[in-house]
Amino acid sequence: MTKYIIKKLVIAVVTLFLVVFILFLLMELMPGSPFNDPKLSDDQKQVMMQAYGLDKPVLTRFFIYVKNILHGDFGVSYNLATDVPVAELIKTRLPISMIIGAAALVLGSIAGLVLGFFAAFKKGKIWDLICRIISVISISVPAYIFAILFSYYLGFRLKALPLLYDFRSPVLSSLMAVIALSIFVMGVVMRYTRDESITVLNSDYVLFARSQGISKSTLLFKYVMRNSFMPIITVITMLLVGLLTGSMVTESIFAVPGIGFLLSSAVSANDYNVVIALSFVFALIYVIARLALDILYGIIDPRVRVSGRAN
Repeated sequence: MTKYIIKKLVIAVVTLFLVVFILFLLMELMPGSPFNDPKLSDDQKQVMMQAYGLDKPVLTRFFIYVKNILHGDFGVSYNLATDVPVAELIKTRLPISMIIGAAALVLGSIAGLVLGFFAAFKKGKIWDLICRIISVISISVPAYIFAILFSYYLGFRLKALPLLYDFRSPVLSSLMAVIALSIFVMGVVMRYTRDESITVLNSDYVLFARSQGISKSTLLFKYVMRNSFMPIITVITMLLVGLLTGSMVTESIFAVPGIGFLLSSAVSANDYNVVIALSFVFALIYVIARLALDILYGIIDPRVRVSGRAN
């Protein structure tokens, strides 16, 4: 088990290293620079590039950056908040996105699990068809479309909820963003829950349990839920990362001061340090989540550890 964990840790570190390197190359290939103000002369732009060390070769800047982030230093913002440490910008905004993302994940997962199990037990009936249609719509339609609809009808027309995020009422003013983001989660969890539950219901041991007259409620809680849960947890964990990276437009619509809105602003302003730091944070969250799942699988199922060593 120790070798298995060490192997996964090494893979995680190498993955993060490659992510930062690729980000540096992409930033280098992007048109323009952080100093695109037309009021600045070419000489002034050159002076600012030298002041921030952007005139150095990309590999030199990359290794300097890696050395700095090992000490928690992500550099400073060039445009969004001039000379403010990027770590400070992330520290104030990350909790907001995490809370909204976690709330959307919980709400969507609960709804998806309930509808998924219900559809599986009603397979082939009208209720199963309705649940599948809901799943297809919720997965196909982007979250920002629902956000716009909620904003117009619930916020503007009915004035039932605040249109924009308000620090004085964070729960109420973020409710539309949470619901909009949770719809995609609901659709994905519903689909996986239905498919996994049907697979379990068609297994030999469940068919045998049915022949013994075991009630549907016992089948659901003792067999179906227990044996379907691990694949579903994998999907739910990965959705948490997607909620953070995919919430840029939704946060912009409701003016939520989270890291999604910060990233979209940084990309528009060519604020390299903010873009790279946020992308690194997203990658770090994903790698940690994936690592935790791999270790959990290795603990629960020894066959995973064996196959891991074989690879």
